Amino acid sequence: MRPQTSLLPLVVGIVSLGALALLAAPPRKPPRGPHEEPLLPRKEVLQVVGRSHLPLLVDYLWIQLIQETGRARTAEEYRDIYPYAELLTDLDPKFGLVYRFAGTALPTNLGREQWVNTQESTRIIRKGLPLFPDDLQLNILLAYNLSTYHREYREAAQVLEHASKLPGAPDYLAPLATRLYAQSGEVDAGMALAVSLAESAQDEETRAAFEQRIQDLKMEAELQRVDKAIATFREHFGVAPPDVPTLLWLGFLPRPPVDPAGGDFYIGHDERAYSETQRRRLEIFTPNNRGYQWK
Repeated sequence: MRPQTSLLPLVVGIVSLGALALLAAPPRKPPRGPHEEPLLPRKEVLQVVGRSHLPLLVDYLWIQLIQETGRARTAEEYRDIYPYAELLTDLDPKFGLVYRFAGTALPTNLGREQWVNTQESTRIIRKGLPLFPDDLQLNILLAYNLSTYHREYREAAQVLEHASKLPGAPDYLAPLATRLYAQSGEVDAGMALAVSLAESAQDEETRAAFEQRIQDLKMEAELQRVDKAIATFREHFGVAPPDVPTLLWLGFLPRPPVDPAGGDFYIGHDERAYSETQRRRLEIFTPNNRGYQWK
């Protein structure tokens, strides 16, 4: 009687080959410079040829995306995350973690706050949001990209306003949305949000905070009006005006600015308008793009 051959070594061999195939990186495109981009198959090919193995393909691409992130050292290498994320979410649009992971990992700082790969980051986040409109992290990531990298303050404010109403949203999102509305020049939109939040507040402390924000927004509207007059004066004379009364005397301001707290207005060293009762502007990003202040 012939002895039976054990199947265990065969099974181990197959599993080992499968693991090696799963962990092997795909080929690279011919380099146009020192960097070689990953050469990934078209989604249409995978959807037809690999239809019965799509879950395995998705797992393979996810592992490759993680490995690509771990290997990345340069901006070009971090950009390679995007084609993996794009293909992954084409094959499995409901793989929500990919949108959050890639959206966070892609932006790369070249130094002195010079960021690259931000368009790719925003693109993958936007791709995921229609499928996960109430994903709090995705909404916050998009608002951050829009305000920090793209300076799209109005849309960032709208995204944060939506996010502030989601379950588990941190308390700072709604006030931050009002600041972004003010930053974008949409003071009326910020005012409407602040009024709504004050009226719906469940406690006196929250109501008082948003009533103060309403006063801050009224002040910011006046300061922006003076800023515009300063800019017009500078266009005419090539220099900033010495003070606010000069703007009124020469007709660049049709009416005096009004401080709800009764303070006087002045022009700061940065040639912008300020009030004696509120020395800091209701904004997150400074006009010279040097950074931001979370308030």
